[in-house]
Amino acid sequence: MDSSLISWTRILRISEYDRKYLHTALPAAWEGVLMILLSNVDLIMVGTLGTAAVAAVSIFTQPRMILLTLARSLAAVVTLLAAEYYGKEEPASAGSLMKQTLFFWGLLLGIAHLIFYCCLDDILLWMGAESSYLPEALLYSNIALSAVFFSSVTAILQAVPMGFGETAAVLRINLRGNIFNIIASAFLIFGIGPFPALGVQGAAVGTVLGAACAMAETLWFLRREHLFEGELLPSRAYFKRFLPVFGGVFGEQGCERIGMVLYTRMAAELGTIPYAVHAICMNFCDFYYCFAGGLGKANMALAGQSRGKGDFKAWERYLSSGMRWGCIFSVLSFLLTFLLREEIFSVYSNDGDAFALGSAILIFVAAVSFPEAHAMICSGVLRGSGKTTQVAVYSFLSITVFRPVITAFFLYYMEWGLMGAWLALAIDQTTRAVCSHFLVRRILSQEKKIFF
Repeated sequence: MDSSLISWTRILRISEYDRKYLHTALPAAWEGVLMILLSNVDLIMVGTLGTAAVAAVSIFTQPRMILLTLARSLAAVVTLLAAEYYGKEEPASAGSLMKQTLFFWGLLLGIAHLIFYCCLDDILLWMGAESSYLPEALLYSNIALSAVFFSSVTAILQAVPMGFGETAAVLRINLRGNIFNIIASAFLIFGIGPFPALGVQGAAVGTVLGAACAMAETLWFLRREHLFEGELLPSRAYFKRFLPVFGGVFGEQGCERIGMVLYTRMAAELGTIPYAVHAICMNFCDFYYCFAGGLGKANMALAGQSRGKGDFKAWERYLSSGMRWGCIFSVLSFLLTFLLREEIFSVYSNDGDAFALGSAILIFVAAVSFPEAHAMICSGVLRGSGKTTQVAVYSFLSITVFRPVITAFFLYYMEWGLMGAWLALAIDQTTRAVCSHFLVRRILSQEKKIFF
């Protein structure tokens, strides 16, 4: 047999740890893809309304992500702790944890959304919105803001099933929500049948309906699985367990969001067409970014479960599975994006001025598949191993400090335009991959004594 065939056979040999990893990771990965599909399908449909409409919808992305930072941080902590409870065979404790988190933090989430609603025009202007599309951006954002709240609550509700490895159930719920969103958006954007043609407003209403549908079905699922049992009011023990982990996770999420806001603002200042190209390429990049995020969530859950059981061997094998399959998926993502980049961009826009630039930027999108997946998988392992503070530290240095600085250097000093912005993104992703890999190798070298 040819030696290359033998090597590929060995690479693709699936062990019981691979099967468990893929069983957990693939639904989580496809769930992430389907979540970003929501914004991409809306963007494709809105793209038929013109470049200004694309910019109007896309400028709300970073305010939306800022609001989701708190909810996703809370959900990540619940997932991590629920995984440990699952490893210890204490599922009821995970249900109590989720209820207490919603009770205590729900009010803060509501207040944050109200503040954004009252200050939305100033926020969009600060994000770099231009006067040519600001009215449309406000029409979209004022409605879509309620969808962000529904998504925030849903993220926390779905954290316990994620920690238990029930990623397929989360996938089914979000799949139905996304399908409903796509159908509703199509009817309301274009005015199909008896519905009025609302343009960007229709896209916002469809997003709200899809998010509400996903939240309602998640509530029904948790009630059916008896995961609402347990105490509602948080105790001192809750805060003692929750807050140290939350500090690291929120620090990481906050650092990432600050860096992305600064980065997006600089990209928005390049002009309507470059920013529209940037938004399109970033939305397509998010497909694999969210897929890799699902791989990272699986590694976090499995590392947490292994930690709860005190099984270092399983921890090590799931790490190996994650790295190997992450590499395989990254190769596929690179090849598909690089070879089909012109066809991909033409799906979003037929603007001749944007096409050449967009095709070039998609080369960067293809290349960052490797570092972003590796960084996601390693950081997931670190979180599941209780190393959330270390992830927050290197995230702060790379995303909040390093990326904005090199972006400003490439844009304002070197004057490389959008190419410079995406080169900065690639450097940042590579930096995080190197840092997370080093910290994971450090755990392996010191073995289980550092956290078991």
